[in-house]
Amino acid sequence: MASMLVAEDLSAVGGISLSAAVPVLAAFDYQVAALPTSLLSTHTSGYGRPAILSLADWLPQVFEHWTVAQLQFQQALIGYVGSVELCDLLTAYLRDAQLQLIVVDPVLGDLGKLYAGFDAAYVDAMRRMLTVADVILPNVTEASLLTGVPYQAEPDLARLLTELQQQLKPGTHAIMTGVTQADQIGCAWLVDGQVQFVGQPRLAGHYNGTGDALAAVLAGLLGQGRDLAMSIQLANQWLQAAVAATLALPDHDERQGIQLRPILRAILALDPA
Repeated sequence: MASMLVAEDLSAVGGISLSAAVPVLAAFDYQVAALPTSLLSTHTSGYGRPAILSLADWLPQVFEHWTVAQLQFQQALIGYVGSVELCDLLTAYLRDAQLQLIVVDPVLGDLGKLYAGFDAAYVDAMRRMLTVADVILPNVTEASLLTGVPYQAEPDLARLLTELQQQLKPGTHAIMTGVTQADQIGCAWLVDGQVQFVGQPRLAGHYNGTGDALAAVLAGLLGQGRDLAMSIQLANQWLQAAVAATLALPDHDERQGIQLRPILRAILALDPA
């Protein structure tokens, strides 16, 4: 059983971040080490201002204990971190850990804006973290922030992806998420300098946690050694099925994240890698 370190925030209510990533990766049969970077009473969309507990003092103790206990992980998925200090701490840990796969979802903002509480120093800290990654999963806003290219809802994908790749170590894959093409939404990446796109029909509404679920699925598939293009195709298909299942709920509350059941069923039905 492979081990996967997952570092991102934990919301007591909302079904996103760690609450979504852990069951997805457990379905892949990973031994998951769940490392909350902060604790929230709810996520930040639709519930008002949550109660937030920073774990900046706890995480250094965790890494110290893991070192003493000689705990080692094979792969890692990094999502929302929250502070420059924690970004740099995680970057140093990941650089020393010599993992087989590091997937980073550089959570910075959306719709052309930084999330509340983030600034240019935090963007710089995230750039430093990307230097240790093997796969990065920025949305269009995050790709713009990381490259300094002005935000556009329909960007020049070739330019953005090329500039992202220039910041990364050789062999790293930059996969932009939430990319729209006509009536589809999906992912874009480069192969031999050419933009590739995989998407699914866009469904109505806004759904919290879709990016977290997509990142966990991709980390799980790629961590098993599956082909990049096929992994992106499957992840988009499964995510679309999860959103459709969420829409079909008679008492759906969009603040509660998406239905993971279609994704978990699909993972369990996979042929061994």
